[in-house]
Amino acid sequence: MVCKICNGRTKLGRKKLYDNRHGYPGKFSIETCSNCGFMQTVPQIPAKELTSLYTNYYPRRDADLETMQKKGVVIPDQWKIFEYGLETSCHYQTKKGDRVLDIGCGTCQSLLEIQKLGGEVYGIDPDKNSQKVAKKLKLKFHLGTIHNCKFPKNSFDLVTASQVLEHENDPIRFLMDCKRFLKPGGTIILSFPNCDSPFRNIWGTKWLHWHIPYHLNHFGRKSLNVLISKSDLKPISVKTRTPNLWTILQLRSWLNDSKEGVRDPMWDYKKTEEKKNKSKLSDKLILGCFKIIESLLIINRVPDYLGYGESFVVKLKAED
Repeated sequence: MVCKICNGRTKLGRKKLYDNRHGYPGKFSIETCSNCGFMQTVPQIPAKELTSLYTNYYPRRDADLETMQKKGVVIPDQWKIFEYGLETSCHYQTKKGDRVLDIGCGTCQSLLEIQKLGGEVYGIDPDKNSQKVAKKLKLKFHLGTIHNCKFPKNSFDLVTASQVLEHENDPIRFLMDCKRFLKPGGTIILSFPNCDSPFRNIWGTKWLHWHIPYHLNHFGRKSLNVLISKSDLKPISVKTRTPNLWTILQLRSWLNDSKEGVRDPMWDYKKTEEKKNKSKLSDKLILGCFKIIESLLIINRVPDYLGYGESFVVKLKAED
């Protein structure tokens, strides 16, 4: 195969991966570029099938709007963002008065948080379940992708895409299309998994961020640099962060015995909440242990600052 980032040749890497979360059928492989190290999932889900894929399989259909509204919107302070590795939620960098385009807004929680931060927000997602939530909350929303978005071009101070780039069929086109929505001097902030993280080899086929077949792209530092060079955007900062929740989910996923074509109960959020409410003492003790572990995971900041964290956080700027 040809690498979609640098046009180098690829070689077969991991084989027989499957959707160990939401039950999409079939087995997939990973092809790795011999030149830039970019990895891509094979076969790739065609762009025209994305709405169907996410609407039918992704857990946004479980979004509890009533609970979301009751809890209200609470923005973590800067210490919590640091402690829990929450910089991967790119929209937390919204400044008061910013006009923000949030791509991949999911349950629309991020849109409410951007409003709380004082931004004027617009959301994009290919999932029809997201559209239903946005309509109920009376939010500005586009069902689809950045490529067919009808919001006004050259009008946003900030474009955010938290854990989105890995889902895009064409990452280079994605960045170019994001740039068209920016005002001169506007900023794009992206987060996406880092396949240079040593945890990829530690966890092997059970690495959380293969996330077959939804993650189409797997970037390391070298392939990321090639991508940025082709985007005509100026890099402001590139760092890595590891959300503590990801470490907990990785441990839980590693302990789970998932099966191909079957939705794993761990990722069925409605059933998980029901289980929490009805769980035995032993189950509650296990959950308590995970909470204690999460509080100790500030140690994640060590690989983060060495550049080996689980997720990139990239800030890019349009020319003035």
